[in-house]
Amino acid sequence: MRTSWRFSSFCVVSLALLGAGCEPAPSPAPTVSGAALEQRTDRAVGDVKLLCEIPQDGSYFELKQTATGYEGVVATQVYDPWDCRCIYLKREVVGQYSFCQFAASDPRIVSCWRREPNGTAGKMGMFSTKVTRQSLVIGGSGQEATQQLMDIGVVNQDPGQTPRRDFTYELSDCTAG
Repeated sequence: MRTSWRFSSFCVVSLALLGAGCEPAPSPAPTVSGAALEQRTDRAVGDVKLLCEIPQDGSYFELKQTATGYEGVVATQVYDPWDCRCIYLKREVVGQYSFCQFAASDPRIVSCWRREPNGTAGKMGMFSTKVTRQSLVIGGSGQEATQQLMDIGVVNQDPGQTPRRDFTYELSDCTAG
C-alpha cells in the first residue's frame, strides 16, 4: 500500500512539474486595423461590428452580427486554479440582440436591443458611448491631461443574469468592422 501511494504521488508531482495537459496561453495578435478583425482565429465565426481590446492581457469585448441578429461577447484571461502556469481565454455571451443602430459619425457608437415576440423592446440592451476626460495636472502651470475612452454598458435582466455590466476601454483600442 505504501509503495503504490508513493508511486502515485511521484506521478502527480512529475506531471505537475512537466506541465502535462497545460498548453501555453496564446499570445494576443496585435490589431493593426479593421483587417485584423478577420485574422483572429480564436474568435467565433461572424461579422465583427465592434471590437474593443485591452492589449496588455488580450481580453476584449466584441459585438458581432450573426444569422439571427447580433451578439455581445466578453472574453477575459483566466488562470487555472489547479496550475497557476495555465491561462485560458474565457468567452462569455453577455447579450443577444435583434437590432443595432450605429452612429453615422462614428460606427463605434452603438445602441442594440432585443425585440420581444409581442413587439416591445426586451429586457436586454447594449450601448456604447465616447467619453472625453480632462483633468488638471497637479503642480503644473495649468496643464491639462485629456483621455479618450469608450464606455460600453450591457443590460441583461433575464433570470440568472447580471443585470448590468460596464466596460471601459481606451478609444484607440476600439475598432469598428
